[in-house]
This record gives sequence, C-alpha cells and structure tokens, in this order.
Amino acid sequence: AAETVCSGFIPNPYISYTNCTMSGFISNWTELCCQPTSVQNIKPVVLSIIGIVGIIGTVCNAISISSFLYLYIFPERIRRKFGQEFSMLTDDPVFLIILHLTFCNLLYCIGGLSSYYNEYYYGYYPYSEAMCKYSAFF
Repeated sequence: AAETVCSGFIPNPYISYTNCTMSGFISNWTELCCQPTSVQNIKPVVLSIIGIVGIIGTVCNAISISSFLYLYIFPERIRRKFGQEFSMLTDDPVFLIILHLTFCNLLYCIGGLSSYYNEYYYGYYPYSEAMCKYSAFF
C-alpha cells in the first residue's frame, strides 16, 4: 500500500515532515510515507531489539543504582553484617560519575528507547511535533 501512495517519494533525513507526527497534517499525504519500505520490512526485528535492549537496560541499571545506593546509605550495616568496609569505594569521585552514568542510562532506556519503539511500531511519531523535538533533545 505504501508503494502506490508514496511512489516517487524519497525521504530526506534532514527535513521535518509534519505529517509524520500527530500535529499539523498536510493534505494529500499519508503517514505511510514516513518510513522507507526497507525500514518497514525489518520492523519486527527492530522492535524486538529495542524491546530487549530496553528491558535488559532498565533492569540492569535499576539493580546497579540500588546496589550503589545501598553501599552509600548503609555502610554501618554492611560492616556489621559482612565485615567489609566500602567507604573507600563510595568516597571516590569515580563512584559518583559511574552512578550518574547509570542513572542517565536508565533514563535513556525508559524515555529514549520508548520514543524509538513508538516510531517504529506506528510508522510515524504518534505524538506532536513539539514532543518529537523534546524527545530528541532528551
């Protein structure tokens, strides 16, 4: 169906197509033109990869953040229960950098990958053009 409607249309990645969002529709246009057929053909593979990366990334980053926070918040309990001291680890500035990186990665797995998933699932971005720009900034 997309081949007959979008014949002769070559998408330009540097142009914002208004009809590829849910705001500002242009007549004589369809959302089927938002993705080339080569992208539409691999849609199940891309959706699977995005889903797997999103789930694994969210779980692993949540576990890492909770482990780091446990080390930082409960040093007395760890020392009493396990006889270990991790203050050298938690006082190191690299600890905060890794915690920040893990937190940013978690935000990307939740917010960034979900926008890609929506775009590949629907064939266009199902929210407004402003939301598309904000999610790209995010």
